[in-house]
Amino acid sequence: MEECMRECMRKLALWFTRTFKPIVTHDELVPIMDTLGFEALPHAGSPAWKEYVYVARGCRYLLPVDTPPPPRPRLPYPRIDGLHICTYRAFIDSVNFYLEMSNISDLFHIRGMPLHRIHDKNKKWRRMEEEESVFVYRDGTLEQGTYNQYNVSKSTNSGGNSPNIINSKVMRNKGDTHVSHTAIVRLNDIIVS
Repeated sequence: MEECMRECMRKLALWFTRTFKPIVTHDELVPIMDTLGFEALPHAGSPAWKEYVYVARGCRYLLPVDTPPPPRPRLPYPRIDGLHICTYRAFIDSVNFYLEMSNISDLFHIRGMPLHRIHDKNKKWRRMEEEESVFVYRDGTLEQGTYNQYNVSKSTNSGGNSPNIINSKVMRNKGDTHVSHTAIVRLNDIIVS
């Protein structure tokens, strides 16, 4: 029974749009981030997370002292597949904060894929709290602050015309400098057949 359940479950992964291949480890991600102007910092902490610092254009943003620092793209180390959708969204938004692309999905997108028999066998998985979701994420790879920032409550979804979700299209910055560009895609739109 457990084996049947495992075969039905899917995990999310960060995909490099240009090659249409999933990025599974930081070893695959670091060269891509290097070409974008990011430098990888040594991983630290338990569980370990790897952060990237934008070094391409120096300091573009001169922030007042009381302003929080700009976001740093970060993902768990060493594997970056099987994470929660909120963790991926935080990473992509942090990258796009510096690149300011009008459509970040030209670079990265999040897509579902089956669990790997060897690499995912002994991991503890949690089901995402989406209705009828078959997607799972590795336990310990979702920070509470990230979840609180990116989680859209079910009561907001049921209304249909939520200001947070605009029918799976890219949200555009309408002059508010605190709004990030985010591609919103429903989980059932990213299932790989």
